[in-house]
Amino acid sequence: MSATLLEVRNLNKHFGGLHAVKNVGFDIVRGEVVGILGPNGAGKTTLYNLLTGFIPPDAGATIRFQGQNILGVAPHRIAGLGISRTFQLCRPFVGLSVLENVLVGALGAGGAKIAGNLDARARELLQRVGLGGKEAVPVEVLSYGDQRRLEIARALAARPALLLLDEPFAGLGSGEIDDLSRLIRQVHADEGLTVLLIEHKLREFMRLVDRVIALDFGEVIAEGLPEAIVKHPAVIEAYIGRDNTLDLGAGHAA
Repeated sequence: MSATLLEVRNLNKHFGGLHAVKNVGFDIVRGEVVGILGPNGAGKTTLYNLLTGFIPPDAGATIRFQGQNILGVAPHRIAGLGISRTFQLCRPFVGLSVLENVLVGALGAGGAKIAGNLDARARELLQRVGLGGKEAVPVEVLSYGDQRRLEIARALAARPALLLLDEPFAGLGSGEIDDLSRLIRQVHADEGLTVLLIEHKLREFMRLVDRVIALDFGEVIAEGLPEAIVKHPAVIEAYIGRDNTLDLGAGHAA
């Protein structure tokens, strides 16, 4: 089995005159936690939408997952192949309970293939994200923080090989962020999960990731270990301009 889980080459996306993603290419190795770093408007969420089939790339791109070409594959089929994601804005299935939301996530991503009891898996995940005891609660009455946790439980329900997290800490307090960070690390370790992470809370971001891919204006401007990215001139300029020092509060040595 190849160590490369995801291969991206020559990825471009234009929206009219805006070149939102520009000649992006990278590999993701199995078991990594990789951060996608960039200021607002850098193309990070557009990149996720391209990888998961929500929007098509311009001609000439290559996206291969576990050796399989997934260009033109529908989002639900990409989920069935083993890629799950969360969204920048929570998207619960309104009208369903908390438990039903997680069960739908499992079934929609090929959950019928999963050995064991789906209901038990869903309940276990709700416990792990801090929503135990809320299984029967209508999803629309959850707090924003609880909706963030539900998004992650739903994404994990089908045991994906690759999990794309889009600002998972948004709207959470410091204690909640610590709990969620531990959960991500635990699932990564216990289930052999590979993670792509977008997050603007840079201290937590740098503590979680093994490697960083930095974007600006849709283009990869740097790639490497967190401690190197902290010092990279192009990354510093993208965030706060020239002749300044970037302090991302990294848990890694800077």
